Formats: sequence, structure tokens, C-alpha cells
Amino acid sequence: MSAVQPTTPGAESPRDFVFIDTAGDLQHWLTETEAHMAATGENRCCLDTEADSLHHYHEKLCLLQVAFAGRYALVDPLAIEDVSGLLTLLDKHELWFHGSDYDLTMLRRTYGWAPRVVRDTQIAARLAGFRQFGLAALIHSVFGVQLSKASQKADWSRRPLPEHMLSYAVDDVRYLIPLADHLMKIVREKNRESWFEQSCQALQADVAERSMAPKEDPWRVQGSGRLHPKGLAILKAMWEWREGIATERDIPCYRIMSNKQMVTYAETFEAGGVMNPPGGWRPRWKKEFHDLIATVFRAGQTAWPQRLKKAKARLSDTQRDQIDRLCAFRDKIAVDIDIESSLLGSRSTLEQVIAEPEGATALMEWQRALLQDGLEQQQA
Repeated sequence: MSAVQPTTPGAESPRDFVFIDTAGDLQHWLTETEAHMAATGENRCCLDTEADSLHHYHEKLCLLQVAFAGRYALVDPLAIEDVSGLLTLLDKHELWFHGSDYDLTMLRRTYGWAPRVVRDTQIAARLAGFRQFGLAALIHSVFGVQLSKASQKADWSRRPLPEHMLSYAVDDVRYLIPLADHLMKIVREKNRESWFEQSCQALQADVAERSMAPKEDPWRVQGSGRLHPKGLAILKAMWEWREGIATERDIPCYRIMSNKQMVTYAETFEAGGVMNPPGGWRPRWKKEFHDLIATVFRAGQTAWPQRLKKAKARLSDTQRDQIDRLCAFRDKIAVDIDIESSLLGSRSTLEQVIAEPEGATALMEWQRALLQDGLEQQQA
């Protein structure tokens, strides 16, 4: 395992990374790095990303943090439009992330790129039996290093980025390879390396299969399924109004009103309750809120959206009993091998296994092997 030296939070230390914001500097760094990787024989590299979803309406990639055998760079995608050279170099190696789902989604959306080989230390940590698998928690547990969380919710689109944010960003890749070495040693000792590889591949496939097209009715947020046409009408009106304000002010929608708040208002509207906007709103927003309520009333019932018929068939009592028994079997296996039961298949996945003819394909090979006896019991 690579050595990691504990650091003191807030201590001044010389930079061991570069911030790259021109195409020429990026190409020069890539040329040197490719030669460095060839000289060291290292086949692993690391990538992390920072975006601005907490601060702007249209989220975008704001920083790419990369590590190649001790060479660290922070690449500015806001300043460099074409980073294809970097992506090509990353694809020549085994690429490590931590909690890569969001990173892979943003990279696909921004560049249309999916890495050739993905490895994820979060998956490795969970298969190794860790219950706290955030990066900072793992690094503290394994190396005794306390990472700062001060820039976790910062605006990464700001320029110039202050030194403490740059240091925070590079730490997200600095420790990944030593951490991977530590975790994979445990995973191999537990004979779970094939589980790890299958899980990484399944994550890649899941991200690749997600539709990038806008949802047909994006206003049908979580919780809307229990609303009737009257409530759906006010929910749709609030969602459209919120989108307009968020676009105009270039702020995330949740800072105006959360989805949960909107559903609560819609339920109040359905029940004939008093619809008062949040007290902290500016006068214009309050007036527009009351106006949209009046508009929904004037439109009348014929204009209100209808509830969607659920395509999913209702489970029979027999199937529910089978799912309960399979979940209990899964939980026992999880205790026996000391991992979280959800790693063996979530309840929704096991519902699919029981309810659909080809449902077993929802499980990875290693999950099916562990649950095989339980699956056969339900088929008996």
C-alpha cells in the first residue's frame, strides 16, 4: 500500500498540483504525464469532478481533478472547451473514482464520454464491509487524515478559485490509489474481487442506459402520484412558475420552493385549505403565487391534468409473501457475510425478481449465486 502522510488541517504546504486553464498548458501537461506513466509502469489513474448545481439553474462541470502516479492537475473545463486529449489519456488506464454515479452522468452529458474501465472505491469499501463509506470518513478511518469539508457546497463556477478550494479539490483524488490498495486487499482476502468488478460494470451500464431526453411531464415529481386532478393542476402551475423564476435569476429551483413543499401545497389546495405563500418571499413572488392559484381555478376541471395509470401490475398476496421471505433470506445472508443487505439487492429489485418473468436478470451474477437457495425456495 502506498504511504500516506497525515496532514494538519489548515497547515500551509507548497503546491504539488497544477491548475490548468489553457489548451496549450493542458497539452504540455498531458505529454509529460503520458511519458511519466510509461516510465513508472502504473496503469491506474484517478478522476473527480466539481459542478455548480447548488448555485445555478443550469448545472455544469466546473472542475476536473486528475491524478496520474503522483502527478496532480486541476483542469478548468469552463476555460478549455476541448478536453478530448485528457479523456483519451484517461481511457488508456484503469480509471478510479469515489462514488462515480454523478461524475459519470455529468461526463456523459457534457462530453458524450463514458470511460473504458471504471473502478470505484465506494463500491470497494462497501464490499469490504465498511458502513461509513464517504471519502472523508474512509480516509480518516484508514489513514488518520482529516480532510476539510469547508468547500463541499461552494460555488465551483467562481473564478479565480481560492487556494483553499483548490486544495480541497485535489484531495479528492490525492488519496484514491492508496485507498484503493487498502480496500482491494480486504476485498481479495474476502474473495470478492469478481463481485467488485461486476458491480463496477453494472454501474457503468446503468448510467449508459439512462435517457438523456427531458421527461415528458417533469412536474410530476415524487409524491405527485397520490394527487388528484385538482392537486395536479396547482402542482403543474407551481412547477412552471418556479422554473421561470429559476431561469430568470439563474438559481437552483430548490432555493425558491422544494418539490416536497410544492406537493404539500397541492395537497392543501385539493383539501380546500388556505394557500399562503412562504413568509420570506418577495412581494412579486407572493402576488404571482396568488395569481397562479386564480388561473388554475379559472381554467376549470376540464383543463386539469389527469392522474397517470400505473403501468406496474399490482402484486398478489402470494407474491408479497414471496418477496418478504426472499428479503428475510437476503438479510440473513448479509449478516453471515457482514455486508449491508441492500448490496445483495434492494427490495424493489427483489420485487422485480419475483414479479417479472425475466426478473432474475435484475441481479448480478454474484448476487444470484448468494440468493440462489432463497430463490429456489420461492419457486418450489
